[in-house]
Amino acid sequence: MPVHFKIQANLIEFTLAGEFTLDDLEKVCRKAVLNPAFNSPMKVLIDTSKAPTDSSSRTISKQAGVLRSIKSHVSAKWAILARQGSLNFGQARMLAAQIGREDIETCVFADRPQAYRWLFDADTADKTQDRCAFPPLSEFKGWQPYP
Repeated sequence: MPVHFKIQANLIEFTLAGEFTLDDLEKVCRKAVLNPAFNSPMKVLIDTSKAPTDSSSRTISKQAGVLRSIKSHVSAKWAILARQGSLNFGQARMLAAQIGREDIETCVFADRPQAYRWLFDADTADKTQDRCAFPPLSEFKGWQPYP
């Protein structure tokens, strides 16, 4: 399946790879929360490095909505992995911005160890705060992506 998860200690990692539907993503999110190894709250890592890069902004917004559906079961700190210097990285930033609309702190990384440090080490998190921050939505008031 192009969307799957694994649980390790207090981390749940979702992998988005290949072609998948919103229904696939919803099923995996549901399975993850119902898994006996799931202990709330868990840190979240979403690996998008093998995800297709042909998703529209509307699709990415819908994917974020599905992922946010588990918000009450996980921590409010999520890391997203993507390929540096690629369209994939930009789309991961769009996903992070959409997920972050609901008080979930998100940051995009190209390096897995750096993502882990950010998720689990408070000192590292403080140093990367500016790199991960997105402007509040209030700064974009009145802006519409589509006419």
